[in-house]
Amino acid sequence: MEFAKYGPRLLCCLIFSISSLTPLHAQNSAENEYGSWWMFCGTTKIHEAWSIPTVGILRYHDLMDKYAFGFVSSGVSYKISSASSVEGGVAFLNSTSYSDLYDSKNSTQFWLYGSYTLKSNFKKDLILQRFRMENRRLITDEDPKENNRFRYRLQYVTPISESLYFKTYNELFLNLKGDVFNQNRLFVGIGQKINNHLKVETGYFNRKFSNRQEHMILFGLSFTIDLTKNQDLALQSN
Repeated sequence: MEFAKYGPRLLCCLIFSISSLTPLHAQNSAENEYGSWWMFCGTTKIHEAWSIPTVGILRYHDLMDKYAFGFVSSGVSYKISSASSVEGGVAFLNSTSYSDLYDSKNSTQFWLYGSYTLKSNFKKDLILQRFRMENRRLITDEDPKENNRFRYRLQYVTPISESLYFKTYNELFLNLKGDVFNQNRLFVGIGQKINNHLKVETGYFNRKFSNRQEHMILFGLSFTIDLTKNQDLALQSN
């Protein structure tokens, strides 16, 4: 009973604690960058247990000054139970790096990913854990590079009002080869539920690497489409 009362808030504090895993010397020498993170997430339900997730991201330096990268992913998700699901899919990332004001270099990555998500409800609070494996390949170089990494996300959501909610998460990225620490992501913000199928979010988003940090404003749009109500489009159980 005590954990049900205080557990979600303790886990919320844990999220902030995890973000300090980077060694102190790396934090002190890190370069600070600023920008914006524009994100949309869609879920199209095609069966009681099956759905198609879609994610799109645009990252800019400053608010919308210079393009940093664009990312899109899609796959298929299977609902194991009301609390857990598995997902697999592909992703593409196109990025631009700048050596100076006039010189830039473009690169493209192809990803394969698989993940397991577990949700836990404590009264009105929601705790979400996601475990993800990724295989990333740089496909624009003559000698394509490959990287495998593991991601763990711990997320906490609690309602503020009937349509407004508070959301925070921390996600740790670990390389499976070479330097173990890849990056850490931290988000703190609020969301507004427009209706049962649409919501928007905004807040502070931080990406921490071994040699730099990115401080960004995140703008997010999430939507759901339920095709099971259309018998011509939904997958049939029989």
